[in-house]
Amino acid sequence: MNTVIVFDRHALAQFRADHPWLRLSDDVIEVSLYLDDNGAPLRLAGKRLNDDLLDEVDCDRLPAATAFAIVRCAPALGKARAWTPAGEQDVWRILQELFDMPFDTTAHASAANKIRNGLLDQGYRIARQLTLEVLNSRAIKTEEPAERLRLCRAAGSVPRSLTEVRETHRPVFLEADTWRMVAVLRDEFLLAGRNDQLTMAAIPMDGRPGIPAGLRKIIDEALFDAAPIAFSVSTTGYQNSRFIRVNQSYLDMVGRSWAELDGCEMLASGVAVDNPGRRRRLELLQQQGGYSSERAEIRVAGGGLLPVLISAKRLVVSGEAYDLEAISVIRGDTRVPAGSGNVVRLLQSAG
Repeated sequence: MNTVIVFDRHALAQFRADHPWLRLSDDVIEVSLYLDDNGAPLRLAGKRLNDDLLDEVDCDRLPAATAFAIVRCAPALGKARAWTPAGEQDVWRILQELFDMPFDTTAHASAANKIRNGLLDQGYRIARQLTLEVLNSRAIKTEEPAERLRLCRAAGSVPRSLTEVRETHRPVFLEADTWRMVAVLRDEFLLAGRNDQLTMAAIPMDGRPGIPAGLRKIIDEALFDAAPIAFSVSTTGYQNSRFIRVNQSYLDMVGRSWAELDGCEMLASGVAVDNPGRRRRLELLQQQGGYSSERAEIRVAGGGLLPVLISAKRLVVSGEAYDLEAISVIRGDTRVPAGSGNVVRLLQSAG
């Protein structure tokens, strides 16, 4: 949620009384401090009374000490209210349409996806225009030739279409405070079936993939340690998918410790079973973004095969794809050999 803190006439009078040494013209009757969605100062805007007419104040020309004092005093003196940047409400309206539109897997899927892609392209055109307006406006206002050149180059680097947006473009959108829109549009674009744009999660040299903040939030809020169902999060891929995190129920089910699985390739760990069923499930993730209650087998400590049902969903976080699996044991199957640790006890207690 974006916030604007407004200094009205009363607040400005108090501000001037508290800071008589600062320069703030008496004809300035209102100053607004705009905050981004993280609560950080974004810009100042002001109004002045000029012969009974209201003019805009060029707050970029305010002395630095005055601007800093306004930012510092804003929570105490100003009145806060929510705000939506111009044009941004149109992008969120389009995104709401997309969120309310179910994925179509019938024979009409091609037409439905065409509508989705059209909305995504429309949303990106608006977000791109907002980005260019901010960068070009700053380039015009700045008196520093080097800064003007940098801003012009930044504007020239803005991708022309959503298909071209990559993680490397994040800084230019952040500078215009439009990344939150573009990131959501891009992730919706990736989930809408443009799987050629998905990137594999980067694996550091030590072989252990990190957990991005967005993915960590999903993990912490949606599942894990207290969940009675086995969950796992992994990077994508057939041969080289790696464990990101599993919960205690998962470890109990397979009779392994996290130290044994942390950062390991799923096939190399011995837990994932290489067979046509696994290949088919991965294909469903790639084409449909998920599946529900697919029969499978996983290998437990001691080498036995445990029959399970797996439901999975592909998550896209900051342009990188991860697979979330929820796994339940098929009760009553006895193909788990003695010595399989916690799995044997789990089946016995279920019997």
